[in-house]
Amino acid sequence: MNKKYLFVAEADKIQDLLFRSSKLREVTGGSQMLEEFCKDTTNQLAKKFGSDIIISSGGSFRLLFDSKGKAEEFGEYLSELYRRELGGRITVVEPVEVISEKRAIKQAQENLRKAKHSGKTPISVEQMPYMAICASCGIGIARNYKKRYEDEKENYLCNVCEKKSKARDSIKEKFLSELYSYIMNSEQSDIDFPKDADTIAELESRNYVAYIVADVNNMGVTFNSCDSFEKLKKLSDGLSKVIQQSLAEPTKILTQKQLKDPTIIPVLPLILGGDDVFTLIPAQWALDFTLRFSQEFERRMKQSLEETGIDGNISPTIAASIVMCKGKFPYLLAHDIGEELLEVAKKSSKENKKSTISLKVISGNEIVKAPDEKKKFVAGFPAYSIEELKKLVEYRFELKDLPGTRRAQLEALFHKAEDLQEENSRTAYQRMQYEWLPEMEGILKRLEKNQRDKVKKALKELGDEKREDNWQIIDGSYHHKLPDLLLAWDFAYDLERDLSEYEGVEE
Repeated sequence: MNKKYLFVAEADKIQDLLFRSSKLREVTGGSQMLEEFCKDTTNQLAKKFGSDIIISSGGSFRLLFDSKGKAEEFGEYLSELYRRELGGRITVVEPVEVISEKRAIKQAQENLRKAKHSGKTPISVEQMPYMAICASCGIGIARNYKKRYEDEKENYLCNVCEKKSKARDSIKEKFLSELYSYIMNSEQSDIDFPKDADTIAELESRNYVAYIVADVNNMGVTFNSCDSFEKLKKLSDGLSKVIQQSLAEPTKILTQKQLKDPTIIPVLPLILGGDDVFTLIPAQWALDFTLRFSQEFERRMKQSLEETGIDGNISPTIAASIVMCKGKFPYLLAHDIGEELLEVAKKSSKENKKSTISLKVISGNEIVKAPDEKKKFVAGFPAYSIEELKKLVEYRFELKDLPGTRRAQLEALFHKAEDLQEENSRTAYQRMQYEWLPEMEGILKRLEKNQRDKVKKALKELGDEKREDNWQIIDGSYHHKLPDLLLAWDFAYDLERDLSEYEGVEE
């Protein structure tokens, strides 16, 4: 019997590579280049070596060779081509002899994990005594002096950044072609994705946007459950399709119901590779968009696993974070904040075996502070389940008549609770009972009866109904969801409701 060898490789630090350029539109250009490399360049190289592609997507490569030597030579060519085309590096591990497909899949995954963990040996970079550095990435050696776009002056560019700027113009043809087909459901070609955050920011009166960072939970376990290369390929293809379809569903509602006669698709995915998602969306519907995306993912991924024949005991979940900020806020900083929030969401997902979402609003030109020491009372909630986030969106409509001054008072009072510490032999909790609760009662008494009843109900349902004070204990601290709603008030609209339905009392 002819021997077979499984080749496994994975691109290193893809996010760093994509975020190396200063313009947001070049991030999508970089994603387009990665897509072209995986689909076109790798496919052409595989044909020359007579190998079978199992996975070549999002910087992840799994191919089958009939000799170990060919697999190793292929890895050398692939690494060099990737360096030349994208300016990045690939981790290539020793080919695994296929005795059992299931065993080969697990062994290759383990080899890759060890190689990633061990790191790379530093390499020298191009150096010249006199040179110009790329004005976009600040790293590469400039090869050109030109303008990329009409709205900027000439400047120095390295080859990779120039390629990214050109690749951006064709994202609808490759990188986002599948997503586009799910959204439009037609041959319509005159509507394109936005070029930058400003276009989406203009949809909101204060020029806010929202970034979603998402990552599928336990994908390593799911991949290791495959007992054949056919299932591995189906799982990879199915995952990509599920994520894109899940993004398309809320995008269709947003495009058709809210924009009605759109000139652009108001959603711009910046990264869609493997199980990673980084997407720019309009801020007004950020909460509802993300929960609908998460719902769709769970439903579609479960169906995909069943169709692939993978262990029916696996319940697919996803962790996500939402960062709402000004359109001019640096996208790289928004992503870093999103990644920190994502860690919180993933921790909650692991503990509760549910999809979870964390959120943060960056107000105006606020400087993001380093995390303070652990507080006894926290005006906000670490991570929401889909059901909890849905409740938040529902209460945005339920409380639409709550006057702006009362909302501000409630928000300020919740943040005042964060400063409660032990004082004059009273614990922070005792101070909450004797000082904070009476202030809350004072605000409630100043509300009209109908509004007061709704706020009281929200305090219970967005907190712990079993506790008289309604604060919910998590890891030794007290939390409440209502302050998150008050902070994200303008970003919690229901995609299915017309904005005119939210016209309430403003004073």
